[in-house]
Amino acid sequence: MKEIIAILPTRGLLYAKTIRSLKENGIHDPIIIDSLPIPDAQNEGVRKALSIWSTAILFVEDDMELPDGIVSAMMKMDRAIVACDYPMDNGYSTICRKKDEILWCGLGCTLIKQGVFRNMKEPWFDTSYSWKIESENPLKLEKIDNAYKYGGLDINLCIKAREHGYTIEQLPGYEAKHLRCSALEKAQGNSGAWGIHALPPVS
Repeated sequence: MKEIIAILPTRGLLYAKTIRSLKENGIHDPIIIDSLPIPDAQNEGVRKALSIWSTAILFVEDDMELPDGIVSAMMKMDRAIVACDYPMDNGYSTICRKKDEILWCGLGCTLIKQGVFRNMKEPWFDTSYSWKIESENPLKLEKIDNAYKYGGLDINLCIKAREHGYTIEQLPGYEAKHLRCSALEKAQGNSGAWGIHALPPVS
């Protein structure tokens, strides 16, 4: 049994630094899926990972550079969901908190134990809906239709996992680098809109 299987969905373009930093952290054979939109690619990646069986699944985006030692540090935390922050271009964190509680996080560099997915029904990544914040204290969310079918899969997964009793922990002392492919990206790039090849719609 492997300790970690990495899932690397891509829209057709992969940074060499992403692959190199994975190898430097001991991940030499990630599951790469480049023929599906990101939501479907994540679901397919999890199915493949569960068929292989491992302790945990590492989710990495195709434009992420991981610092040395991050994977072993995530494993040492021994938590259901461990997220590493990778601030956006505007400096905003990819981890959303309410006081000391993490509500959701991005999936650019996140380690999730396989049992989390085995305890939840498919599809794990569903972008048919999003959330509207009705009140902040106490936090109350209203599920609404998602017109943008490619966004919000990370938020939806985190909320679903929290509903199943799991908590999200942040990895302290580490920060991944978001290289960004925005110079090449068209609007709604999660659909695979790189102009490299056509992709099917989200199922």
